[in-house]
Amino acid sequence: MFCKHEWELVSETVTESTFERTIAALHEVGVTKLDLPWQLADGTRKHIQTFTCKKCGKLKRFVEDL
Repeated sequence: MFCKHEWELVSETVTESTFERTIAALHEVGVTKLDLPWQLADGTRKHIQTFTCKKCGKLKRFVEDL
């Protein structure tokens, strides 16, 4: 009934910021000079880790702002 969890890392991801996605999209279409509005200059990213328990199979996810 109660499990003393043994967590195992399943996946780990760091997302791209809005700024990084915007720059990549603009470079794909050939734009080199940039005048971005301040809303698109957001540099925050997320570090996402997913763990599973080896014993019971429970999933746990941690999301941290970078």
